[in-house]
Amino acid sequence: MRLLEILFYLLRNNKSTTKELSEYFNVSRKTIQRDIDKLTIFGIPIITRRGGNGGIELDKNYIIHKGLMTEDDYKTLLLSLHIFGNIFKNKDICSVIEKILMVESEKVTKNLEQIKSTLIIDLGNYRFDLSNKVYNKIDKAIEANNFVEISLVEKKYEVLPISYVLKESGIFLYCYDKEYMLVKINKILESKILNRTTDEKIIGYKDNKDNIKILI
Repeated sequence: MRLLEILFYLLRNNKSTTKELSEYFNVSRKTIQRDIDKLTIFGIPIITRRGGNGGIELDKNYIIHKGLMTEDDYKTLLLSLHIFGNIFKNKDICSVIEKILMVESEKVTKNLEQIKSTLIIDLGNYRFDLSNKVYNKIDKAIEANNFVEISLVEKKYEVLPISYVLKESGIFLYCYDKEYMLVKINKILESKILNRTTDEKIIGYKDNKDNIKILI
């Protein structure tokens, strides 16, 4: 990830130094030098000059790549990030926007301000925290096709988590164990990954809306 961040930093600032980069990314100068070497190996045209006017910079011709995304591309991407960031608590969203700003600061700032003023999402304090340990375990179980034990106030369930579903009444976990269920995310107090899988063919939410039990 830091390699990409260094590339974006150089795209925005055109020129920097090992000292400046090491302070900005909070790593040693040797680490920055190794990162620069890696970027060069990957074919990124980075020029390093020594002396009073020296420094680290990208070949001027590489800047042309900043124009690969059109105005509409930026609007679509920023709109998606804006909506996602207002539904989910995720610090990576801000990080992604910052990286895009490094490439096209003026264009991105203008579009982002317009989106924020024309599309206001007011969910109060209800946002899905992706960094929560409960959901981290569920995410891992989804990726590994493992069952999880989820604890609600009144009962525990062993379910195969399939996907998250955003409905008018909130965010639900779509899951399966002999029957398909929707469990409201904020009702899950704890989760535990189990050493249990299934070879059964799983039906996706969109193809199964009429056969789902809702746990509230």
